[in-house]
Amino acid sequence: MTPLAAAAVWALAGLVAAAVLPPLHLRRLAALVPIAGTVAVLLTSTQGPASLGYGTLGTLVLDRVAQGVLIAGGLSLFVTLLLSPNLEAAEMRMTGLAGAAAVILVTAADAVVWGLAAFGAAGLIALRWISAAPSRTTLAAGRVAVGGAALLLGAAPFLPLTGAPTGPRPVVIAALLACGLAALIGLLPLGGWAGAGVERVRLADSAAWALLLAPAALLSAERVGRVLPAVGVLTFDHLLLALGLLTAVWNAGRALRVAGRARYARMLTADFGLAAAAIGAARPAVALSGGLFVLLTQLALAPVLLQEPTTQTSSTTRLAWVLLSGVPPAPSFWGRFLLLQALAQVSALTLAVAIVAMGMLFLAAILGARGDRRLPPVRAPVARPPLAAQTGAWLVVAAASALGIASQAGATLFFGGA
Repeated sequence: MTPLAAAAVWALAGLVAAAVLPPLHLRRLAALVPIAGTVAVLLTSTQGPASLGYGTLGTLVLDRVAQGVLIAGGLSLFVTLLLSPNLEAAEMRMTGLAGAAAVILVTAADAVVWGLAAFGAAGLIALRWISAAPSRTTLAAGRVAVGGAALLLGAAPFLPLTGAPTGPRPVVIAALLACGLAALIGLLPLGGWAGAGVERVRLADSAAWALLLAPAALLSAERVGRVLPAVGVLTFDHLLLALGLLTAVWNAGRALRVAGRARYARMLTADFGLAAAAIGAARPAVALSGGLFVLLTQLALAPVLLQEPTTQTSSTTRLAWVLLSGVPPAPSFWGRFLLLQALAQVSALTLAVAIVAMGMLFLAAILGARGDRRLPPVRAPVARPPLAAQTGAWLVVAAASALGIASQAGATLFFGGA
């Protein structure tokens, strides 16, 4: 199977589910949409690392790392939807189209196709979030996310920059790429919409960005540095490093002041910021390994921590918060440790800022495990079988615990030798 066929399976599964399942009162089966897309990605043949800008129009290349990110995101989204209330038809379409956009975003070898995929993904998020929960926050999602994707689309025709190794053009193009990716990943000051929006929209809409599109954009950030000249790489890395550290510190601090799903949204964005900062540290091997493991940890725990808040904290939720705290042998420890190694090679200042952010993330996770009576009331009745929900939540916690104990085996299973 080809990457284009895998993207088509994602989109078709979402569209068919939206058209067929609601009239048949089988909304529960909508959780199978990410399973169909994940199986298609699993059956797609992989090749060597894709070089952005060096492919012909329509060329899609799936490497082992991108396949692992898509599979982990699809499985996480499946369990998240399985434990959540019934989906609406629009959310089923959103899930399928977001999966298709993520596949193209990480496999496009032609830079213009990559920019179009980013623009389409941002437009999809904006339209769905604004229609589902009209507010200033979701309107900001439309302005910032679509604007950031437009920067990527504008810079894409110039990639790769083989004819302009020096001068102002590489600097401008690198700045456009860094700012555009920052907007999609949710990095401050361009990505404040992401963490706040996750708190306001329904689970399926927020999960599509958090589990599919943001990881795909983060992986794209690692690929961009390969096609820029030295002066462009310097600009791109410095911007990504600064914006990533700013995002990590700000969102980790915000996570101490909120509760429930809002706290997890802030911690998720903070970890995205640390991963982006490590990529900007220009230590590709360590940064990629740490970023991938942080992504894998978040994708493993998201099915429990992204759920709608309740007035009581269950045992599985408490354990999930502990696994996110960064205390060994929790899986979050290994990813953040690798990110610290990458950032420590830049300067003592970047190391200190990263340690401060991780310290606040630890405190936020402990507060989440302790429980908080300030949790907002549930916005919709949770219609799910209690036994099935408890069993699924325990399986999620068990899988995350196994990932922490057998970290090398888990990373190899999903990402090969990366």
